[in-house]
Amino acid sequence: MKALKTKTWILLLGAVFLLLAAVLVIQKLTARPAGQAQVWVDGSLQKTLDLSVDGTYRIESDRGWNELTVKDGKVAVTAASCPDGDCIRCGMQNSGPPITCLPNRLTIRFGAAEVDGVAH
Repeated sequence: MKALKTKTWILLLGAVFLLLAAVLVIQKLTARPAGQAQVWVDGSLQKTLDLSVDGTYRIESDRGWNELTVKDGKVAVTAASCPDGDCIRCGMQNSGPPITCLPNRLTIRFGAAEVDGVAH
């Protein structure tokens, strides 16, 4: 009886794992590259980048600076004043989760800007 319960749990966990793997593969295959990226600093939109136009941009704030490079339809943080440089290691991207520099409070989001709410 105990062996049957163990096999049932193994099959159930295997099915869940396969389902999650399938969802991730489908998301990766259907992800469309964004045509633009929004640069946010401390929750405020600072710049919208056209990813079809190559260029280098320096974003400065009270917390520090980040240098952004747009090339071949992708954007990356190529230099920054932050101490850890995690944002630089993200590499060139044009879709997926945002590129974030926590010390400088910079976020690069892909696609059209989203409105969280409107205050009157």
